Amino acid sequence: MTTATMTQIRLRIAMFSESYLPRISGVAHSLHAVTRALRADGHRVLIAAPRYPGYEDDDPDVVRFPSIRPPQERDFPLGLPYSPAAWRRLEDADPDIVHSHSPFLMGAAGGRLARRRRIPLVFTHHTLYDEYVHYAPFVSRRVSAPAVRAYVRAFANRCQAVVVPTRMVASRLRAQGVTARIECIPTAALDIDAGTRLDPDDARATFGIPPGRPVIVTASRLAREKSVDLVLEAFALLRRTHQAVLVVVGGGPEEDALRARARELGVAGEVVFTGLLPHARALDCVAAADLFLYASQTETQGLVVLEAMALGLPVVAVDAGGIPDAVRHEETGFLMAADPGALASQVRLLLDDPARARAMGAAGRAASAAFTLPVVTAQLVALYESLLVPSRRSDRARR
Repeated sequence: MTTATMTQIRLRIAMFSESYLPRISGVAHSLHAVTRALRADGHRVLIAAPRYPGYEDDDPDVVRFPSIRPPQERDFPLGLPYSPAAWRRLEDADPDIVHSHSPFLMGAAGGRLARRRRIPLVFTHHTLYDEYVHYAPFVSRRVSAPAVRAYVRAFANRCQAVVVPTRMVASRLRAQGVTARIECIPTAALDIDAGTRLDPDDARATFGIPPGRPVIVTASRLAREKSVDLVLEAFALLRRTHQAVLVVVGGGPEEDALRARARELGVAGEVVFTGLLPHARALDCVAAADLFLYASQTETQGLVVLEAMALGLPVVAVDAGGIPDAVRHEETGFLMAADPGALASQVRLLLDDPARARAMGAAGRAASAAFTLPVVTAQLVALYESLLVPSRRSDRARR
């Protein structure tokens, strides 16, 4: 056990996720941060996740299931929840709540545990799943997108509560026929210690950026749905008037194509691709910039946007998905159409008005307080407590 003694445990929570360490993703990072906060608050948290070949957990309460690696996504192993030893560990933990962070293989396993134990099942809807069907090979989007929506709806309606990060996602699920209880709780829990950041000048020097050059940063998985190509096109327009540098933080299947696109646009010499970085190092790169530029249109919330705000950067982003719940237009940044000219014009405006950029950055830092780890953790615990039947509360009180 990793935290409190048996007599001190408040809740026993079994988390199920397709994505967890060592994978670098918003879901994995958020889950890891929330787990640490829940444990520090006296709860026992077990995490059921796919096994990553060659990776050994330091955490004894991570339960790994066998996995396979699909050929189109080698860095995203799929869990196969058929391990008797793993099931015994989960059963023996006697959880009060099952919390699934995916509706698919691991999510279905979480639902199975909840049914067997007759305990509440919570589902966090992290992703607009029907926007990612291009990862399913040989299947037309006209077939796969409705099928995914139907599957997610059925899974959500088997849950006692569905957690969504933004009002947009709640409205979308209701429109798709989800009738279960929906709670709006930020899924992107900020866990940033500003005192540990690398000095911005040191971070810039790492990438050979001369002092005094404006630095624009974007950060995400380099995949089609993140629209990093739109960021490159906006930056190419900006370069006509400003000697800026663009830092692209992250890695993924589209990295080679994006490097080629930068060459086509004639800006390859002014674009730094950092590749995949540990989370703390990625934050250093963001903190070293003057402005955060983001073009994804499929975010349910956008942890990296909130992190940029917490680090004091003004944000220019596409007005889509859950981003408007984080960025306040003309207060903490600008929300624009998915058009490179529109994005470039607002970046140009902020570079030309440093006082306004600083004011927006300060406002963003203040606004990000609503998404901090203690706030999110308290909301989750309140939800869990509300779902426990009286008999389960009595059993827990006697432990």
